Amino acid sequence: MFIDFSQYKAKSGDDGVNIIVHTQAVRTAGINLINSLPFTVEEKNRILDKYVLALVLHDLGKIHLFFQKRVNGDKNVDIRHELVSAWFCENFMELDREVVFAIASHHKGVIDSDNKGRFSASDFRIMRQLYEVEKGLLSFDTLVSWLDYFDIKTTLVQREINADFSLDFRKLFYKDSQPQILPDIEQRKKLSLFRTLLLAADHIGSANMENNIPVYKKIKVADFQPRKEGVLLPFRHFQEELQEVKSDIILHAPTGSGKTEAALNWIYANQSENSRLFYLLPYTASINAMVKRLQKIWGKERVTALHSKTLDFFYNQITEEDVTENLNYQAREKKARNKNNLSRELFYSIKVATPHQIIKTALKGKGWEYALLDYKNALFIVDEFHTYNALLTGLLLSGIKLFKKLFHAKFLFMSATIPDFMLDKIVEHIFVGDKTQIIKPNPQIESDAAILNRKRHRLFCVTGKSILNDINPIKEKLKEGKSVLVIVNNVSTCQMLFDAIESEDIKKQMLHGGFNLKSRNDIEKSITNENYSLRPQLLIATQAVEVSLDIDYDVAFIENAPIDALIQRFGRVNRAGLLSDLASIYLYEKIAGNTPFYDKDILEKTWQNLCLFDKCPLSENDLVDICNKVYENGYSDKQQKEFERGLNNSIIENFENDWIAGDWRDWIDDALESSSQKIDVLCENLQEEYESLINEKRYIEASCLLVSVYPYNLKMLKHKQSGKKDVIVAYDLVYDDKKGCIAQKPKMYEII
Repeated sequence: MFIDFSQYKAKSGDDGVNIIVHTQAVRTAGINLINSLPFTVEEKNRILDKYVLALVLHDLGKIHLFFQKRVNGDKNVDIRHELVSAWFCENFMELDREVVFAIASHHKGVIDSDNKGRFSASDFRIMRQLYEVEKGLLSFDTLVSWLDYFDIKTTLVQREINADFSLDFRKLFYKDSQPQILPDIEQRKKLSLFRTLLLAADHIGSANMENNIPVYKKIKVADFQPRKEGVLLPFRHFQEELQEVKSDIILHAPTGSGKTEAALNWIYANQSENSRLFYLLPYTASINAMVKRLQKIWGKERVTALHSKTLDFFYNQITEEDVTENLNYQAREKKARNKNNLSRELFYSIKVATPHQIIKTALKGKGWEYALLDYKNALFIVDEFHTYNALLTGLLLSGIKLFKKLFHAKFLFMSATIPDFMLDKIVEHIFVGDKTQIIKPNPQIESDAAILNRKRHRLFCVTGKSILNDINPIKEKLKEGKSVLVIVNNVSTCQMLFDAIESEDIKKQMLHGGFNLKSRNDIEKSITNENYSLRPQLLIATQAVEVSLDIDYDVAFIENAPIDALIQRFGRVNRAGLLSDLASIYLYEKIAGNTPFYDKDILEKTWQNLCLFDKCPLSENDLVDICNKVYENGYSDKQQKEFERGLNNSIIENFENDWIAGDWRDWIDDALESSSQKIDVLCENLQEEYESLINEKRYIEASCLLVSVYPYNLKMLKHKQSGKKDVIVAYDLVYDDKKGCIAQKPKMYEII
C-alpha cells in the first residue's frame, strides 16, 4: 500500500511543512539531544531504540482528515492528533507504556480540574468517532508504510481493531488513577523521562534547530583567568583554593573580591561531560549582565537567561546582532520566541536564572519534569540570595536539599552578606552539620588579607533626616566632579530626587522597577558602558543595583535598609578600592515612602549598629561583624515560622511519592502571596504607540512598553481591559522615558 505522506501538513499556514520533513527534523533533534545530555553509555543504549520509535511515531496522527482541515483553517473540527498517533501504537504495536505515554502527552498534560494545557475526558471519548471518519487510513497498512519510510524495524501485531482506547491506557491520563495503574514510582519517572525527551526534541525540530544543539565544552583555567593588557593575573588564594574543591561549598567573601572568578574555579573543578550549569542571581539586570559574561567563556550558543523577561532579552540581543541577516521584525520575533521556548527546556547547557527557578521546580511548576535531565549531576551557583524573605529562603533550602539527594546536583553558595545564623542553617540542613564546607578568604595569606583588611568607605550616619530633605550635599559632590550613587527604597522617592537635582552640566540617570523594558534596556547599557566616561555622573536607583552589576561610584547617599542589602549597596562604591581616599557613604535614618517588605526590627538594629561606626572607616570585617550583630538572634518568631513553613513544605517533602507524569501545579500560589505578584499594565499616554506596534505585528516591542504594578496598586487606579492583545490600560498612569511610570495621583500609587 503506497501512501504519499508528503501531502499531509504538520503545521498550519501556506508554508507549513509536511509531516515527513517535520518528523525527520524531530528524529535528528532527538538523537542529537540525547548525545548532549548527561547519560551514561549504558543509559543511552537502554533507551535509544524506544526513544527513536517515539520520535518517528509522535505525529503520525496528523494524517487524519480533521487535523488536515484544522491546519488549513477549519476551526470547527476537534481532534487531538497525538492521541490518534497513540491509537496506532495501542492497536498494532506492543510498546512500553512510557513510549505510548510520551507520544500521547507531548502537547497536553494529564486530566485535572484545571483544564488549561491539559486533556479533557472528551478528548479520549471521541476516538471512536475519529476512527469512523478515517477507517481506511487508520489501519495496519498505514503504520507499516510509515515505518518503512523511516526504515524502522520493529514488531507489529495485526489484530482486530479496537476503536476505543483501553481502560489501562486512559487511566494513565488521570491524576488520581495514574499511581493506581503504576504504583512503582520509578515506572512513573520513566513516563516523565520519555515525555520530556520527546517534548524537547519536538520543539527543537519545530524551531529548525536540530543541527544546532550546543556541543559540550570543557573549560580550561585560561578561559576565565583575569587578564590585564593581555597578561594573565594571578588568582587570590581563596579563588585558587576552589580549583581543588569537588563537593558542595559555601563561599563567604566581600563584595568586589572576585567571587565570580572563584565560582568559575569551582565549576572548573567539578565539570563533568554534558552536565548542566545553573547560575542563580536575584535580579534580571544582574542576570542579563552575567549571561553576557559567561557567553564570553562558553560561547553564545550555550548560555541563556531564564527569567520572566527572557523573551525580551533575546529579542534585543538578536536586534543588536542583526547586521548581516537583515531580519524583519516578524523574523526577529520568531527567532526570539524559539530561543525563549528552548531556554526553558533542554537545549541550553548553561542557564542564568533567579532562585525562583529551583523553587518553581521543587513545587512542580509547569516544566518540572525537565529536571530529570537538566538537574542530573548539575552544578548550581547560588549568588547573593537574601535572607530577609524567610519563606522563600526556606523553600530554596528545601529544594536544594531535595535536588542534591534526587539528582546528585552540587551547590556553591556565595555571599558577602550572609549572617552566621543563616550559615548555620545551611550547614545544618544542606551539609549535615559539616562546617568544613565553608570557605573564607584567609587573613594569614597576603592576597586574601588585602581584601579583608582594605577599607574602601567612610560612613556618615545622617540622623533624623531623609535624602529628600537633604539634597544639597549631593549637588556639592556633583560640582566637585565626583560620580554619585543615590539608592532609595521606592520609585516615587527616586523620581522626586531626579526632579529636584536639576543641572545641564551633569549626565543623570535612574534605574528602578517603574521603567518599562524598552527604557530599562537602554539604561542598563548606559550605566554599564565599557567606556566609563560615557556613564552617568549621577545614578539614582532602587535595590535593582545591588548585585552583580558592574558599576563603581565615588560617593553614595543611601537610605537605611537591612544590613545585608546595605553591604551590597556599599559594594557599588569604590568597588575596586582604587580611589586615593576613602569613599564617603552617607546613610540616612529616615526612609521616604513605604517599605512594607523590610522588617522594622531589622531596620532599627541595622541603624543602631552602623551608627557605632559614624565618621569611621569601614572594613569588610566590620561589615561582617555588624551583619552578625543585627541577626544575632536569627529570625524573629514570625520569620522563623515562615522559614520553617518553606523548609517543611509538604509538596517538596513528598516530591517523589506524589510523582505524577504529565502533571504540574500553580507553583506561584504555593510560594507567594497573590498580592506580591505583579501585573503588567500600559500607561495611558502609550496607547497609540502600543496599538501601532500591534498593528505592525511587532508584538515583543509592544510588550516592552508595559510596566509592572502590584494588584493593590491596580485597585486604586482607573483602568480597563482594552485594545488588542488584551492589555490593561491604566488611565491614572503616564510614562516618561527618563523617569518611568508616573502616577497622576501620587498619594494613591507607589511602585516598589
